[in-house]
Amino acid sequence: MPATMMPDLQVQWARPPSSWRERVEFMLWQPAQATQARAHEVTPDANVDLLIELSESDCRAWLYGPVTRTARFRTREGCDYCVVHFLPGAMPRLVDACPAELVDTAVELRSVGGVSVDGLGEQLVRARSMEQRWQLMGGVLRSATWPELDTFDRAWRYLQAQEDMPSVAQLSEALHLSSRTLERAFQERLGFSPRTFRRIHRLQQALAKLRSESARSLTEIALASGYADHAHLTREVRALTGRTPTEFREHG
Repeated sequence: MPATMMPDLQVQWARPPSSWRERVEFMLWQPAQATQARAHEVTPDANVDLLIELSESDCRAWLYGPVTRTARFRTREGCDYCVVHFLPGAMPRLVDACPAELVDTAVELRSVGGVSVDGLGEQLVRARSMEQRWQLMGGVLRSATWPELDTFDRAWRYLQAQEDMPSVAQLSEALHLSSRTLERAFQERLGFSPRTFRRIHRLQQALAKLRSESARSLTEIALASGYADHAHLTREVRALTGRTPTEFREHG
């Protein structure tokens, strides 16, 4: 998803106000002077992103669904970009589609929360701070339809409190739910199974460690991320991204 763009000193990041932290992880603003025309690699991720691209001639917006395989998207030189990174399962209903229809897909939007994309873009450009941009986006998103709290939210809150990612069987037992109920809850809110979610979550943990913990061996990172061994880590990373752990460590 767009939120995996490489960090830049000119890119502005903001955590949402406390009232939004069960829905949104962060928002970023990348000004035109920090934007280059290039492709960005997006590794598997269970989040949804709202991306708004602003140029001198027009404004466009897309909703990027969860990614289960490596994808790419391009930024254009001279454009401002605004990204709202929603937490897993917290996608507002900005398009007439269920989560399963948005997996590995991007849908272009004509309006956001009843506001035209062009009108929203003009207001974002005029905003002078991340606080103002968040107030603007928060007001627009507040009018959208959001999923009601349900079994998935119980599971998500439980997972956030765990240091290690439990297996699907362990999660079912902890929440006193049948595996079928858990499966249905994840499919309805994410578009894929709890097993797929676990694979993606574990991958993201491993990739973060590969990038930040260069002194640790691949075996240590594999075990710390929930893999059986170095070979298991390599198989999963290659299957989900097409690259090896060593390639991520060397090239990011």
